[in-house]
Amino acid sequence: MSPLRRVLVANRGEIAVRCIRACKQLSITTIAIFTSADAGSLHVRLADTSVLLEGEGPRAYTNIDTILDICSKHGVQGVFPGYGFLSENAEFAQRVQDAGMVFVGPDSEAIHQMGLKHVARGLAVAAGVPVISGSGLLRSADEALDVAQKLGFPVMLKASGGGGGMGQKACLSEDEIPAGFAQVESRSKELFDDAGVFIEKYYPTSHHIEVQVFGNGSEVIHFGERECSIQRRHQKVIEECPSPYLADKHEIRSRLISCALTLAKSIKYRSAGTVEFLVDDETGDFFFLEMNTRLQVEHGITELCYNVDLVALMFRQAEYQLAGKPGIPPAELLEIQTDFPNGAAIEARICCENPADSFLPGSGHVQSVKWPEQHARVDTWIQLGSFVSPYFDSLLAKVIVHSATRNKAIIEMQSALKTSEIGGLVTNLMFLKSIIRSSAFSSGRTLTVFLDTQFTFQPAGIQVINPGAFTTIQQFRPRTRKGYGIPVSGPMDDLSASIANLLVGNSEDIECLEITGHGPELHFHSVSVVSIAGSPFSINADGEPKDMWSRIIMRPKETLKIGTCATPGGRCYLAIKGGLPGVPQWLGSKSTTPSLALGGLQGRQLRRGDFFEVQELEPSDLPGAYQLPSSLTPPANVKNIYVMHGPHDSDDYITPSGRQTIYSSEWTVDYNCNRTGIRLDGPKIEWARTHGEEGGSHPSNVVDYPYPSPGGVNWTGDSPVIFPQDAPGLGGFLCSSTVVSADMWKLGRLKPGDSTRLTPISYESSQKLARQKREFLDIISRHIQKGASEHGEPLLLLEAEEATSDTDAILQVISSSHGEPTLTLRQGGDRFIIVNVDVSSKKVGLDTSVAANNLARAIQNSEAPGTFVHINISSIMVEYEPDKISQSDVVSLINTAHRQSSAIEKPLSSRRFIFPIVFDHPSIREAEHRYSTLQRDKAVYLPDNVTYVQENNGLDSRDDVFKVLRNTRFLVVTVGFMTGLPLLWPLDPRARLTAQKYNPTRISTPPGTVGLGGGLFCIYPVEQPGGYMMLARSIPVWDTYALRPGFREDKPWLCEPFDLVEFREVCLEEYEDIWRRFEAGTYEIQIEETIFDVRSELAQEHAINQLPDAAEFRTKQSAAEEKMRQREEQLLADWKLDQERNRGNPPQQIDDTTPGVRVSSPQVGKVWKLLVKPGDIIEKGMTLVILEAMKMEIEVTADESHSGLVVKDVLVQEGTLVSPGTFLLLLDKVN
Repeated sequence: MSPLRRVLVANRGEIAVRCIRACKQLSITTIAIFTSADAGSLHVRLADTSVLLEGEGPRAYTNIDTILDICSKHGVQGVFPGYGFLSENAEFAQRVQDAGMVFVGPDSEAIHQMGLKHVARGLAVAAGVPVISGSGLLRSADEALDVAQKLGFPVMLKASGGGGGMGQKACLSEDEIPAGFAQVESRSKELFDDAGVFIEKYYPTSHHIEVQVFGNGSEVIHFGERECSIQRRHQKVIEECPSPYLADKHEIRSRLISCALTLAKSIKYRSAGTVEFLVDDETGDFFFLEMNTRLQVEHGITELCYNVDLVALMFRQAEYQLAGKPGIPPAELLEIQTDFPNGAAIEARICCENPADSFLPGSGHVQSVKWPEQHARVDTWIQLGSFVSPYFDSLLAKVIVHSATRNKAIIEMQSALKTSEIGGLVTNLMFLKSIIRSSAFSSGRTLTVFLDTQFTFQPAGIQVINPGAFTTIQQFRPRTRKGYGIPVSGPMDDLSASIANLLVGNSEDIECLEITGHGPELHFHSVSVVSIAGSPFSINADGEPKDMWSRIIMRPKETLKIGTCATPGGRCYLAIKGGLPGVPQWLGSKSTTPSLALGGLQGRQLRRGDFFEVQELEPSDLPGAYQLPSSLTPPANVKNIYVMHGPHDSDDYITPSGRQTIYSSEWTVDYNCNRTGIRLDGPKIEWARTHGEEGGSHPSNVVDYPYPSPGGVNWTGDSPVIFPQDAPGLGGFLCSSTVVSADMWKLGRLKPGDSTRLTPISYESSQKLARQKREFLDIISRHIQKGASEHGEPLLLLEAEEATSDTDAILQVISSSHGEPTLTLRQGGDRFIIVNVDVSSKKVGLDTSVAANNLARAIQNSEAPGTFVHINISSIMVEYEPDKISQSDVVSLINTAHRQSSAIEKPLSSRRFIFPIVFDHPSIREAEHRYSTLQRDKAVYLPDNVTYVQENNGLDSRDDVFKVLRNTRFLVVTVGFMTGLPLLWPLDPRARLTAQKYNPTRISTPPGTVGLGGGLFCIYPVEQPGGYMMLARSIPVWDTYALRPGFREDKPWLCEPFDLVEFREVCLEEYEDIWRRFEAGTYEIQIEETIFDVRSELAQEHAINQLPDAAEFRTKQSAAEEKMRQREEQLLADWKLDQERNRGNPPQQIDDTTPGVRVSSPQVGKVWKLLVKPGDIIEKGMTLVILEAMKMEIEVTADESHSGLVVKDVLVQEGTLVSPGTFLLLLDKVN
């Protein structure tokens, strides 16, 4: 017999996975099909070959011509249809057969006959199977009404081509017939391309029981019955085998099975099928409903009770058909027959839907997943990172248990559901748990109206009605992974977040909501205890005003509304007793990094419709009222922020006068402040250098190094940015000073327009302040518990006593001896020490990278507690926990490591990446335009970064820049900044282009952008801020869930230090195709294992440096750099003068007497887009203007009072800086 060896799985989801796993056991090669939305599905990973379909949604999986073409190209012998899609499409089955393949299922005639419900009904009658009183096909609603009156109400209208509970409508009275008929007719046409409708008598107190059959074209056997009565909108929720209703009704069961076999035999049925019956609860009378000519979703419970693999049996039958035989020999088939089940099995369908919101389907990435490790079978298609698309059925998994008795199976199911977890998505898990726990389910009398009349579900959770301006989940718990550009994240104001948690009885590090600018509106489905702390916001619960810094009890069906901050841009924190248990951890924390789409809920801010499960509270769990006294409430305004000198406010970078300016001036918070960076406006400081040397042209530029982040005061040109929790981990701008860890909370209090000072203190004072802050929280905790405070002025604990007079940025210089590098140790606050590695050549390059790696390796080998080493091309940074190891001990550790470090003697294992690259991509032009519109319109690098790089390096043409990218091997010297960004060093000295960095830095960079800053190249992994010149686009080098080919498990970054990178030029069309395949997870990155011989590369570098063309390149480059530096100085001065003159084109002023309706700005920001013009008619809800502030696009929309008015005048321009209350538009009545 010819074996079946190649099968195409014409489906998706868990049934595709089920089929592929069966094929693996049978040594059958599988070809899967998928859409880009399903790229993260298990079936794509498990199949031997996966083919990406064109288009999205169900239509992609039902294109018969496309599927048959794929079959032809891949030499497919059989097609497995699963359920849904084309599984019951007679045309598809016939065309598969006509193409010389086998359809793994029944023949097309059986599918056709049973697919038309009125035909199936006639066949059942002919076979002597009882049917519900009903009609044939109906022509109109009037005809349906006549039949209904004869049958008697209630009745059920059904689509002739329907199945799976779709296309049905119960009508309880005559009045419901016309609308019901129209609905079913329309639905039938939409779903099944068949407008046929018929009617049947409806039995509301009944059971849905089905019989599993299997035939070979002559004989048919059965595998017992399943009860599927618990349904929601005719969709099964819980299934059981055997039926608990038939447990003591052997005669009814026997007749039921006999009827199913008779019907299947009458049509010479082949393969697996199911005959469904409606069984009246009171009389035991049963009636044929339909025959599903396919494998059922719930086939697994039958398999466990009858010890049979139905999918393998289907392939066995198909193999006989492929060989030209009718099917499995009758004797062999009959031998499989078992009349009674072994034990009991239960299946629960886990779906991505919200039971608290009318079971609204959801979508998003699976952020965590956990299944029971024993005593359960889980059929699923999801894995960590899978995307659940809104296009398809919401089924995520089937949890199946099997035990000796039903009662034991119920206990097993309770345990299985308790240990199941799907993070990041709203599911019906809580709903299923409630059903399985219910006494109604335990009783075994489960009717088709079970969910309507026998069971009541009470969700415990919070629904987001309105998400507010910018609300995220944050947790004051650091991520377990450091480096690689992964921010620590967490609440910006950790003090307020900690106090809010204490107020509700949580530990300080429980996750909470961080609310910015304007708060959310939240609907509570269950009782909860909440508290709000931070900047002042208006709060009410069901219309009743509530106080901040207090304990608030929310009752079921109440709504909490947090309004606008009294000072625009402020933050507050909402703590909930028990936290948000359904939110998954990412790298040990539930915090969100919204700028990089990491952690929290889908890596984003809250949206309308989001739902959070909360802890179920009993009345005894509810605490009494409490209000934190003002003596324990942290100050709302931040007058000063405590910092430590360093790493770079030393005399070699900043003059004493410059330091005086930094620490004596009042700095104003710019409109561009967010979780990534808080930009400060103030005076220009005096630099000790006129040039950034190898780091870039501006004196703030340095060779890239690990940033003291969060906390660093970073100078991106002449303006400082304080690094908060989501800031980058490395870069090429110096940090004058670093905020001490105990004062980081103040960054969360800063708002656009605030003024503050930077006050330097010593390391010893920073540690004392940390102890005082801890004492302050302990005092609050005791006051909450006991109502008394033993400290006279507790707020003084948040102040430091000692200030330093001058810089102590440099802790030590370890001079070179015996050819070793010189080390300069610079402090970065009370948590970081940066070590600059200088070699004899005084140049940054391969030798400094090797020396830095040697030193880092020696420190890592010491395994000192509380330390982590970050590596860069000419520096390292030791991050330490001061409560575990002191600053002086870290200094000693570095000294010891320096003495013990050894050179790299042997070639290193490495990987060679060959990335596609496209030049002049439109997205780069758009990013340059956005920058010139919103941030700076005059710069040496505008309007075209590539032309600037060409001129800055003395090259003849733009293409000379591209030639460097085409022809150069690059070494990855470090991975960091944000989300695994690799810094690349050209190994050929003649390719070592230089460029200054953006001043100020860009707000956004397209993912995959290849950049140049100082003397280093990079690839931007995701959309993110950046300062490097944008030269071209490649593919992203980051995958949060590490699912794409080339990424390693649990490592979302692609590159590692000492990897090699080359680029292959592609055209725009090819690049777009590569991008699509990369997004779909099918693009194979070209990676080769190789070695990197340090000695050989250093020798080659030395030889090239002696060549005349290398010297000539450096000479031309040096002259060009100086010319461009001078030009940039003039352009920067011109731009700053323009800024002072008009502050971004001031808004047009109108006086109070001007008639019309004014539309004003809600907060500080810049006008990004004007979406209306004079003469436009306004409609309610229309977006009029988009502002950009705090890295948020803030829509100014028309309210009801604006509806019907016309735009009379636009009072601002794109790029205009506006404040709260600034008039943007003038509206008037239409003439």
